[in-house]
Amino acid sequence: MSLKELDNYLIECTSRKKIPGCVCWVGSQHETSFSEKYGYAQITPQNMLMKKDTVFDLASLTKPIATALSIMILQEKGLLKIGDRLGDTLPVFKNTGCNNTTIKQLLTHTSGLPAWYPTYLIPENERLQRLASLATGKQEVVYSCLGYILLGKVIEHVSGITLDRFLRQNITKKVGLNTLRFGPVSDTTEIAPTEQGNGHEQKMAIQYGDISEIKWRQHLLQGEVHDGNAFYGFQGVAGNAGLFSDIQDLVRFTRAYLGGEIINSDTRALMTKDHTGGEEKRSLGWRVDPYPGVLSPTAFGHTGFTGTMLVIDPQHDLIIVLLANAVHPKVKLGLMNPIRENVVRIIAGSIRPK
Repeated sequence: MSLKELDNYLIECTSRKKIPGCVCWVGSQHETSFSEKYGYAQITPQNMLMKKDTVFDLASLTKPIATALSIMILQEKGLLKIGDRLGDTLPVFKNTGCNNTTIKQLLTHTSGLPAWYPTYLIPENERLQRLASLATGKQEVVYSCLGYILLGKVIEHVSGITLDRFLRQNITKKVGLNTLRFGPVSDTTEIAPTEQGNGHEQKMAIQYGDISEIKWRQHLLQGEVHDGNAFYGFQGVAGNAGLFSDIQDLVRFTRAYLGGEIINSDTRALMTKDHTGGEEKRSLGWRVDPYPGVLSPTAFGHTGFTGTMLVIDPQHDLIIVLLANAVHPKVKLGLMNPIRENVVRIIAGSIRPK
């Protein structure tokens, strides 16, 4: 495939300062078609050129890569079933709004939990019960960070180890990944920073209560998770966010995931198929057919608030990875969606039907 148009488009995005910089990789299970870096990894307080091995805060890519996949590994091990109720799995959820909620509902964002809440405003010993009490009982798709925070706690309870340790033992060590890990990352020289402080998080949290006791970060966030719930509520290790990686490790992970090195093909098929229908189709961790009419209906993927994206189209043996530092040094809402869509459209336009 010829991807000169993609190259020109990403040069335009960075030269016109829509985003400071990015790294983009396009290929298949066995071949690389495109791998380029653009712009700057950092623009304040000094410029740092983007490199192909720059490490990014993956944000919500944590949900399918660490959390949902860990749940499926536990199911393969016979330690839980996705149809299990939370109240039966974790005693803390007994007699809460999530007592009858299934693990599958959390995975597919159909648990009735709202999209977001500043968990760190709740005392730690009350946090899980209070979050569970927010469930409405409705079962339509509502993309919820809270549901994945609860899934992270399910993994820790069932496995008996922390989420980051479970990831290391069952995924990254198995595949041989070095940069794909939960933060904090001490060597910040290779990491694309995110926001200067947590201004965006503060503006959201203030609507939910008194935020004066929170020790808000004012420094440049680099090597520590951008997401406030993960950082303030769960010390950087949460089911909704917290992963870091460079693009090559993300590609290696994806190939191992598709090649049956982490879970078997039947489990992967169950994990990546549409379980909800409707306009926003959800699988067990992924969004299915995220670009309808552009990629095949079997395509699945996920994005991250910081500017990340992983899209897989099995019908065309296509993998697309775009890592951008879009929230550096300030959050600009709505910035990445058109950029992601243009990237996917350009790549899809270069694919010859097989």
